[in-house]
Amino acid sequence: MLKKILKKAQPTEEEFRLLYDMFYSRVYRDVFFIVRDPYIAQDALQETFIKVYKYLNRIDDREKMGAWISTIATRTAIDILRKRKVGVEIYPDKDIERDAEMEEGFEKEIEQLVENQVKKDTLIWKIEELKPEYREVILLKHIHEMSIKEIAVTLVLTESTVKTRLHRARRVLKERIETDKKSRWIGGGIS
Repeated sequence: MLKKILKKAQPTEEEFRLLYDMFYSRVYRDVFFIVRDPYIAQDALQETFIKVYKYLNRIDDREKMGAWISTIATRTAIDILRKRKVGVEIYPDKDIERDAEMEEGFEKEIEQLVENQVKKDTLIWKIEELKPEYREVILLKHIHEMSIKEIAVTLVLTESTVKTRLHRARRVLKERIETDKKSRWIGGGIS
């Protein structure tokens, strides 16, 4: 059934619903990983599938539909965050009374949360700058937590090609972080 859908220029509503059902979980995981908010994730999910429906006829290699949709989802989620300038809400009840020790502990916790969020955002932006084939393997490996073998099957590549792309993607990512003065501080952690 999927092959039939992929061969058409524009799928019927029922066929697109099947496509939606097949990729819903994957897309939701992609966008939630970036936005960390279920409501914003739902917005990003909707926008992603609108774009998929609108541009389905433009995809060159329909065998890589999942990776293509994941790329759209990732970019959409990042765009939504940029537009909304979402901050991390740490203390929903601002009327909580705190003593001096707790306040100092909270400040350190806030700093750590903000720093972690900035590191994550910077890393995502750096991943977005990678070549599509590098970005694809990084997302499949680290976001979808797929094995090398699963990635090879999904992308119709050999395992050695996947390993090579993953190695090169990590190396390029590390080099870009180290050479960019604005993001050098996020350091290692890429192996």
